Amino acid sequence: MAEPIKAAILGARGHVGVELIQLLDAHPQVQLVAAYSRSHAGKPVQQMVAGFSDPHLAYADGPIADLPNHDLDVLFVALPDGLAKQHTALWQQMAPRTLIIDLSADHRFDDDWTYGQPETCEQSLAIARLIANPGCYATGLQLGWYPLLPYLQDNDHDVPTAFGVSGYSGAGTTPSDKNNPKRLADNLLAYKPTDHTHEREVTRVLGRPIRFMPHVAAHFRGIHLTLSGKLNLTLTAEELFKIYQQFYADCPLIQVQTTAPEVQQIAQQHGVIIGGFAASQAEPGHLVLNVCLDNLLKGAATQAVQNMNLALAASHQTQAFTGII
Repeated sequence: MAEPIKAAILGARGHVGVELIQLLDAHPQVQLVAAYSRSHAGKPVQQMVAGFSDPHLAYADGPIADLPNHDLDVLFVALPDGLAKQHTALWQQMAPRTLIIDLSADHRFDDDWTYGQPETCEQSLAIARLIANPGCYATGLQLGWYPLLPYLQDNDHDVPTAFGVSGYSGAGTTPSDKNNPKRLADNLLAYKPTDHTHEREVTRVLGRPIRFMPHVAAHFRGIHLTLSGKLNLTLTAEELFKIYQQFYADCPLIQVQTTAPEVQQIAQQHGVIIGGFAASQAEPGHLVLNVCLDNLLKGAATQAVQNMNLALAASHQTQAFTGII
């Protein structure tokens, strides 16, 4: 039997860090050997994460420079944007021995890192040692548009758009209007209407511009996206459904349905739901569809564990992600 995968999490206090702890604890081939958090240092992980199985593991606050000494198989970097890139040389030093998965936006535009969207980048992930985990909104946007890339109007005639609403967990734990339940009660906040990081990320991945209008709402977790664009041919809603169903037939974490998905369907679930296909009769070629996913899971932690499984499949015979839940 293969040796356990020795894993550590840097930035284990945040919402995504907690999800990673729970997922890795459930993984039959992973041993979580370190969870780093300055604010929780010394506290038992069990005290902060309900159901965690190891009564002895406590949060650590060791120097980042000492990480290469821990003989890790995989390190999940779940730090706020801007911090991981300060240690890029360290990640490159560790990469021959340790798989580094950065869940921040710091390396998604770096060609030295493998962009880690598992359903569309599987082959490149199999040999990756430095993986940039996609953004939560960006995951839904690119999976929503991918099957239609051959059919979209060219950039001179149409730029696809997306209206997105996220739960406030996407704003992190640092207090702000975007994660203040009182500010959000019976409310909807628009933010960053142009040049959003995930807009640039998806434009880069798809090789064509998209426009994205994000909002945050009063629910804690879950993303709802409404995508609108123009095709270079006329398709019915039924034909759109069949295109998506066939495109994602071999992707167990992507569900395609005729009706529009809802946040309640996807909260605390590991996949993506795509549906609500509509084709305009008044404007031939105009289509609308919806995408839902949990921003903390498929938009972050679930996807990171999928990436780990793919990158370590040869050396550790990792199981498919759907087998560890």
